[in-house]
Amino acid sequence: MGADGIFASARRVVMREIEASLTQVEEKQARSLVEAITGRRRVFLLGAGRSKLAVDGFAMRLTHLGLTAHVVADMTTPAIGPDDLLIVCSGSGETPGVLAITRQAVQDGAGVAVVTATPDSTLAGYADLVVGLREYGEDHEPSASTQFVGTLFEQSAFVFFDCLVMVLQRTFGATAEDMFARHTNLE
Repeated sequence: MGADGIFASARRVVMREIEASLTQVEEKQARSLVEAITGRRRVFLLGAGRSKLAVDGFAMRLTHLGLTAHVVADMTTPAIGPDDLLIVCSGSGETPGVLAITRQAVQDGAGVAVVTATPDSTLAGYADLVVGLREYGEDHEPSASTQFVGTLFEQSAFVFFDCLVMVLQRTFGATAEDMFARHTNLE
């Protein structure tokens, strides 16, 4: 079917929606998150469902950058404390398990950063820093995505975290070789 086929049409919609959502992220919020990451001893990452896939990928890249990163609920995740940062990714900001874990991190004195499509959510209320990653339609106006519910947030979160990795790579002066040297060799 070529460029006019159903796949090409769907690809254009998805790419335009991701672009529209990412262009709405406030530069100040993104910079503050980079500063929070570089200013903490360890970074813990939390998400549920497909948001967890985004934080899993981000945790891997933080490790490649030489940072100490842990995904919440992995068997080897240590106790969190005051010198640590918890980054929580949740579109709704209302997932019960995510809220419970975030409350515990706050009680234990950790810093909390939230990446969410719902900056006025319960989860955002626990955060020291909130990054709004809202759904925007192709016209760059707040609207519902044409994709299945939550999909645009999850896609945008994954790409947003990859953008942060590029910024952190420059911040630390890490080369691709440095990062690859930290990539797993147990594959």
